[in-house]
Amino acid sequence: MIIGMDPHKRSATIEVIDRQTRVLATGTYGTDNDGYGRMLCAGQAFPERVWAIEGCNGISEHRVLTGERASVRS
Repeated sequence: MIIGMDPHKRSATIEVIDRQTRVLATGTYGTDNDGYGRMLCAGQAFPERVWAIEGCNGISEHRVLTGERASVRS
């Protein structure tokens, strides 16, 4: 599974896709601790996951990457 994430100052949107590029889940979360916690919890529903993070440019990328496999693209 790939979890694509587009982070912004006040929100982060994710989309989970499988190998056939089917969308399995989507969500938008706040960038506070609660929002990031809920987003990580949503991602953990997919055991075989890699986060693909678009345009981080330093926006709290360490929160998402802690303990997770990720590909960060600026």
